[in-house]
Amino acid sequence: MTVAGAIAWGHGVLASDEFTECSKVCEILLAHAADRDWSWISLNGQRALSTSELEEFRSLVFACATGTPVQYLVRATEFFGLELKVERGVYVPKWETELLVEEALSFLEAPQLSDLTWGMSRTRAVIHEVGTGSGAIAISIARHAPATAISASDVSAFALSLAQANARLNGVAGRIRFCRGDLQDPLAGVPDLVVANLPYIREGEISDLPTNVRVQPRSSLVSRCSGLGHINRLLENLTIKPGGRVMLEIGFDQASGVQSICSGNPKLSYERTVKDLAGLDRVAVIAAL
Repeated sequence: MTVAGAIAWGHGVLASDEFTECSKVCEILLAHAADRDWSWISLNGQRALSTSELEEFRSLVFACATGTPVQYLVRATEFFGLELKVERGVYVPKWETELLVEEALSFLEAPQLSDLTWGMSRTRAVIHEVGTGSGAIAISIARHAPATAISASDVSAFALSLAQANARLNGVAGRIRFCRGDLQDPLAGVPDLVVANLPYIREGEISDLPTNVRVQPRSSLVSRCSGLGHINRLLENLTIKPGGRVMLEIGFDQASGVQSICSGNPKLSYERTVKDLAGLDRVAVIAAL
């Protein structure tokens, strides 16, 4: 079977509502099976695959069809233009979360906000990321905002080891301090910016998620109190400089709930909600008073 034939076969196996980019998924899996770069696929459509390459590809496609995330199968993903290692047992960063990074970088780059929050006498903005997982958010910020001191936490030792490996892979290992613990508890200093993609799926909604999401760590997905339990705990015990910002990824219908949490805290003011490319509420921006 040729490369093009294998892609067509895989497309037929994966074609469903859960796989909106079947051809791209098949190309990624075949490149991995053949131990080649993804660009090799488009240049070698008529090349015959070896028996071992074809068997490996078929195995990957069937695993993907039964719900294993493609990122787990190839043990890698791309986020904000960076290559990251991904392993089973650690949440796979999704493209929507890139909006959170964009908002963080915009805040850090705004001159008027820089003067307000960390002042001209300081050269490094202090950032806390809580629930770092693979390290995607902290690493992306570190790569694009060098004048920052970043600390990132997670309760999972395995996730932290993966995040540290990703920091080394992307040349920012010396720029991020990874700490094991809950939320901000293990993080030192008073930050100018807190960013987080915490669990926000309601407990009763887990069964409605696509299979390739449900197989990811439940602790990275589900939160109590209508999905706002983790966010509520973070904001209740928040450490941040006056004038700083908290940026949180949220569910499409959770902005009002986060606003309610902020309204009960005299040190916080809900600033705005940022929508993603699908027009859904995605990031909550909160000002520290």
